[in-house]
Amino acid sequence: MKLSILCCLTDDEELNKATIEVFEKMAAYGLGKNNKVRIGEEFANAAGEGSMASAEGSSTDIGDSDLSADDISQEKISMGEKKKHAETEKEKEEKKSETVVSDAQMAEYSVQFVLNTSQVTADKDWYNNVITRIGNPAFTVTIDDTAYTAPAEAYHQMAEKAEGDYCAFIEAGDVISENLAEILTNGITICPGHHVYMVAKTFANATKGAFRNFLKVTDSKKELKAFYVIDLKNKYDCYPFTFAGTILKTDILKQHNVNTSLGLEIERDFFLRLMTEEMKVVYLPGVEYTAYEYEEHDITFYRGLYMQEWYFDSITEFWMPFLTEMKEKYGRIPVFIQYNFMYSIHARFEGNMDNRNKHVIEEGHGEEYLELIGKALGLIEESIMLNRNKIAACITGDTMKWVYGILRNGQDYKFQRFFLAGKIYYGIGDTLFNSVMSLSTNILFINYRDGKLEIDGTVHPILYSMADEIYFKYNNVKYKIEYNGRYGLTKAFGAAICKRHSFHLSIPVAKKNETAISCEAKFGTQIETITLSFPSHFSRVCGAFANSHWFFGDNREYMMTSERRSMVIRKVSKSQKFVKELKLLKDMFKKNNWTRKYAIFRMLYFICRPFMTRKPIWMYIDKIYKGGDSSEYLYKYASAQNSKDIKHYYLVDKKSTDYKRLKKEGYKPLVRDSLKHRLVFLYADMMVISNSTVYAFNGYKLKNSAFIRDLPHFHVCCVQHGMSIQKIAIAQNRLRDNLRLYFCASKYEIENLSRPVYDYVGYDALKLTGVPRYDGLKDRAKKQIMISPTWRMQAAMPVRTSESEQRDYNPLFKESEYFKVFNALINDKRLIDAAEKYGYRIKYVLHPIVSSQVDDFDKNDFVDIVPAVGDMSYEDMFCESSLMVTDFSGIQFDFAYMRKPLVYLHHKDIPQHYEEGTFHYDTMAFGEICHDNDELIDTLIEYMQNDCKMKPEYVKRADDFFYYRDHNNCERIYKEMIDYQEKYVLPERY
Repeated sequence: MKLSILCCLTDDEELNKATIEVFEKMAAYGLGKNNKVRIGEEFANAAGEGSMASAEGSSTDIGDSDLSADDISQEKISMGEKKKHAETEKEKEEKKSETVVSDAQMAEYSVQFVLNTSQVTADKDWYNNVITRIGNPAFTVTIDDTAYTAPAEAYHQMAEKAEGDYCAFIEAGDVISENLAEILTNGITICPGHHVYMVAKTFANATKGAFRNFLKVTDSKKELKAFYVIDLKNKYDCYPFTFAGTILKTDILKQHNVNTSLGLEIERDFFLRLMTEEMKVVYLPGVEYTAYEYEEHDITFYRGLYMQEWYFDSITEFWMPFLTEMKEKYGRIPVFIQYNFMYSIHARFEGNMDNRNKHVIEEGHGEEYLELIGKALGLIEESIMLNRNKIAACITGDTMKWVYGILRNGQDYKFQRFFLAGKIYYGIGDTLFNSVMSLSTNILFINYRDGKLEIDGTVHPILYSMADEIYFKYNNVKYKIEYNGRYGLTKAFGAAICKRHSFHLSIPVAKKNETAISCEAKFGTQIETITLSFPSHFSRVCGAFANSHWFFGDNREYMMTSERRSMVIRKVSKSQKFVKELKLLKDMFKKNNWTRKYAIFRMLYFICRPFMTRKPIWMYIDKIYKGGDSSEYLYKYASAQNSKDIKHYYLVDKKSTDYKRLKKEGYKPLVRDSLKHRLVFLYADMMVISNSTVYAFNGYKLKNSAFIRDLPHFHVCCVQHGMSIQKIAIAQNRLRDNLRLYFCASKYEIENLSRPVYDYVGYDALKLTGVPRYDGLKDRAKKQIMISPTWRMQAAMPVRTSESEQRDYNPLFKESEYFKVFNALINDKRLIDAAEKYGYRIKYVLHPIVSSQVDDFDKNDFVDIVPAVGDMSYEDMFCESSLMVTDFSGIQFDFAYMRKPLVYLHHKDIPQHYEEGTFHYDTMAFGEICHDNDELIDTLIEYMQNDCKMKPEYVKRADDFFYYRDHNNCERIYKEMIDYQEKYVLPERY
């Protein structure tokens, strides 16, 4: 057997050398084995069992996502598979096995590497001679220097130079096992005559590609490998068919053309068409392939996520015409193709859901894109759209299936009711999903005040659409749900696709020994008790442990637990509370080492509480890895008031520059992740934050907050990082952090936050006081221009562990328009010449979230590229700069507060992610708005010529926007917090 390995090298020497090193190892491996592999012995029994006749006759529908051997229609070719056969079958198989073993022989193989070097900028002779240096005569190199438009076209044309019986494809930067030729030789001997052989892929972040769920076959404690011939007529898994990692018969490759007009879908088109001919693919185990480039399953690194072509052209120019063609050709679109389409659509939604939105689709056009997807879904059978076959790569929640149905069939689409064994289920047609009681009502926050339980939650959108009535029941009294407009949307591509319906409920606590609160839904004359779930840090209880509880009441005389789809309330004595806590600790100790750690921590909490809670505790948080924001300003002011009745703690990372600075200034910052930090967080009475997600900033995710959810009692006060004048309800609605006080600097913020979607009206939370960090804004302007755009979701890495940590380096950042625009701006010759002429220094300040990309930018002598981490001070930057350039960043308001000039770059090539609330840039911006770099540079030159003075019209706008212009913001906020503490916090302390 001769194998040709086709590889397109790039201009990246590091990637090229990684793959060439693989080829060298492959040649050395072959040389060590004389380029031979033993056929038959290891796979002897398999060859007898796996006759092609038996494979052709198999026809088993897949119905489970575990992909076990019983579920897969395939040839299994392995040893030890005859145990369950009838006795006569055993005898036949043994005879076959004996025959094969006696005929076992060695098979030779050779390898030809076909390297395209058209993009290589280094010494090309090095690539030509690399294999010959190994000294393996069975391994040769052929160089192709032709330039091609796409890798798929390159592979197809390079096949003309291929001498092998089969062609494998490897991209620069990829790594594949040195035993590839050996495994393939075995595979084509045991499973001959097939067109396509595939291997499992792993990616650089350790995620797995296709075949990741295949079970290992074992016999007598010895791990064996099995070849699988997969019949696509009844095995529908959505293998991302690509050249990389695939082996094709060479003559098949030459006979089939590639459509180079299809862009990102060239390879998919080629392979899906090819697969419809044979409807089989062979999986080769024992080969490890690690890919440098990510595929559609990855919601961060797949390049298509950041390309409009993937969203539009892939659907309009490929999928819709292709699906139509397949329907016309076969009468029914092959099911594996339909699932491949759903896999691709699912990837688009997963990569752009809520805060994952890559903003490639412009704001306001998300609905149009959803309509396009709906049209494409109309070409797919409904049962496949709903994943009736439970294909692993297409698994999604029932809500998403419902959304698909609405997109495909219109807004009137609803799931149907089914009555089975006295219960109500939901589904559509002949597809049944689940019981309606599983459509849980979420309890997001519970508080006790003035003898009442105040409950906030949401109703499931499917339940809301199906039930005739939904209500709560307590002490034999029905409580009608009061729906409100609080934010409950799920968005995709920036457009709402469904909504959990928000409500508030106020229930007087009955003075009984035991009562229960339940949620019920009425369907005609039948009533179902709906499951309650507790998916919030502020839910008080959780479902992780049977003895999870929350004590409340004036004297903590009541206990709430989650039982039997209800919240059960009991009057308890001190001894009963002690016993309940012991039972919870026992549950936690029994589960695993992780929960045992939290059990010990709970014990420590109770031991230390009498000593650490003698005085009210105020805890302050900014970014943890970066101080200097509003919480630090208020912390310093409050600490200076010399109040002996309050303990103040400012949280910061010990490794940060700000920790050292604060220590030098005489403060004692609270060290993140220290034991004291963990305890102070639970004991705190007031929690002052400048950024949302207070639990995340303290190292808690939903999974581990479940262990301490009943303990915190802090009241959260927001002192803001930016201004709340845009549509930011997803991050700033009342329940995001259970906010009790929200301090604002402008009447326009109050107007915005008073909208129902934020849910602050009626809670006396919004206060017009100014924000703390404005107290430090005192003009010390130098001849310095500050350029500081906000970050973009598509330009930054996702949160790795916690919002409190700086984000990692993004290898795709340099490909973003965001980078290209601002890198070109700070290196523009006209801008640099003007700065030199008028004596200005330019500071390009990276947002903290993208500060890890600092080395990507080109340097010059007149621009300082400043990451907003370490000892960088925003206050100094604001005060010392004469002019600011930004796009939508909230720091514009700091600059405008000092009445210093701003210029905005709303670049036409960068997708904008600002949704206007009550601040309208066309009439309220504090400076000129430019739409490309040339226009911006013209404006900056004009300002430099006139000593960077704010124009009167923009001064007037700033005067209208800000309620205060003094430096007494901390004083006003501190007074509000003291008043609030006297009224609400101190009476509830225990």
